[in-house]
Amino acid sequence: MKIKSDALEALQNAVGAENVATDLATLASYAWNGGVGALPGPKLKFWPAAVVLPGSTEEVAAIVNACNAHGLKFRPLSSGNGSMHLPQQQGAVMIDLVRMDKIEKIDRKNSMAVIQPYATAGRLMAEAMNVGLTCHVVGAGAGHSPLASATSMLGIGSSGASTGTNARNILGLEWVTPDGEIVRIGATGDDNWFSEEGPGIGFRGMVRGYMGAHGALGIFTRIGYKLHPWTGDKVIKQTGVFPQTGIEPSEFARFYAPVWDTPEQVAQCAKRLSRSGQLFAFLRLSATAYGLVLTPTNEDYVAQKEAGTLPEIAKDENRHGTQIMTQAHSAAQAAYQEKLVKKVVEDTGGRFLDLDPDHEKQLMRGLVTSQYVARVSRQGGGGATSFGINDSWNLWPKALELAEELVEADKSSDLMCRTEHESHWAWVHENRQLWTEHVMMPGHKKPEGTGMAIGSFMRHLHRMDERHLGMRALIGGPIIDLFQTKSKEGVWMRRIKNKIDPNWNADASFYIPPKAMPGGRMLPFIRRVVFSNAMRPFVNFILKSGTKGAAKKPVVPRGD
Repeated sequence: MKIKSDALEALQNAVGAENVATDLATLASYAWNGGVGALPGPKLKFWPAAVVLPGSTEEVAAIVNACNAHGLKFRPLSSGNGSMHLPQQQGAVMIDLVRMDKIEKIDRKNSMAVIQPYATAGRLMAEAMNVGLTCHVVGAGAGHSPLASATSMLGIGSSGASTGTNARNILGLEWVTPDGEIVRIGATGDDNWFSEEGPGIGFRGMVRGYMGAHGALGIFTRIGYKLHPWTGDKVIKQTGVFPQTGIEPSEFARFYAPVWDTPEQVAQCAKRLSRSGQLFAFLRLSATAYGLVLTPTNEDYVAQKEAGTLPEIAKDENRHGTQIMTQAHSAAQAAYQEKLVKKVVEDTGGRFLDLDPDHEKQLMRGLVTSQYVARVSRQGGGGATSFGINDSWNLWPKALELAEELVEADKSSDLMCRTEHESHWAWVHENRQLWTEHVMMPGHKKPEGTGMAIGSFMRHLHRMDERHLGMRALIGGPIIDLFQTKSKEGVWMRRIKNKIDPNWNADASFYIPPKAMPGGRMLPFIRRVVFSNAMRPFVNFILKSGTKGAAKKPVVPRGD
């Protein structure tokens, strides 16, 4: 869809002609469909009408007003990992916030920062560590936007035991609504970004909910953001040679790799250590994930796997294990933390693995920066993650058991990457709860593998509900109606969207469709039938055929 001249002129007036692009090369780069959130079909699937780069909140509002005046849908883009920014319709305006990259303020006294959308977690962490603070880093890694994660997307990373979750790290915020109004929520101002909502009715739950609205409720341009204590070095000392890089532990930091015989023991240890409030990070990876992290290439991983020379932590017999990292303010606290960890691990039937010092440093780097995902995802031709359980550690054994059943059922296919038993990632967050998700990767250069991953993803969600596995996430877009609970999340999401954005100007592809999925009250029954074991071969065939066919559709360039 070629943008009309009057609409183009309005966008240029909003930000300057040099910050508006309509050439095919630029539009193609913003139409690329790959990574987390990628959907079946051609890689250049939905072409934007224009790409606009604002430099301020006022320019963002001017762009939104121009789009509304000329009937153009819009979608914001910040840094991150995947394709969640992509509209699912031709001709939307992409609002790339890359020029808005400032860390405006770090307030050591109040443990907070004021940041713009393209201030990445890595940059923020580096500056905060200089004053004894750090930030939460979600699983997307240090290149993600804490603002985007906190306001618009689910965000939990490996240091969640001490740095919370980004949904609750958000303080004051600045918001451009879908009708172009600039709204400030909380005690915002030159020096006052410390309150997430201020007095009166709270808006945070409405504008972000649990999963985030992915840009469907407007654009967030500045936030106050909570920081957390860091007792390590002001500048992290890197070790090793890329890609096997690690960090040198600071004086009062400690790393442990305990293993147990059963998942019940892991859960008991997690609960007891959580209550202590002494953890910096507590992360469980699958044996396959450890193998991929601790080897430089896929070929090295396969060779060591076949030769039986993988590190002990990457062997399947040690899969009921975790990484634990503590950091202290003094030698006395470090000694106390060490005694605590050893006692709780031993009391719950665990033992400690002796790791190669270089491997230990590599794993510590992953815990501090959440850089694990990029290391592990190289195995496949794509990626997906399911479960999304945010609940009590009592559910951990049940989650693991279900994952094993589901992975075993999919093993007959050569379209999915192999994993030993299951591929759950799990960690403590906020010193009390379990977060776990299950990573699935289709194989290389086989588009029908995406269909298999989609089928597995939805089957996992369905089985979670059947087994009553607690509060779950990772659901949005067209399937929200199929998987909503008795709380009728979809109904409320549409009410909020219709109230805030009655004309649906902000693209809602990854939030919720305008109309409910057909089937109404029959949807729970339909879901039970579709995802039954008897229907598995038929559903897999339909999904594989559909994604294979979609990938062959020709792509027609759009633009100037």
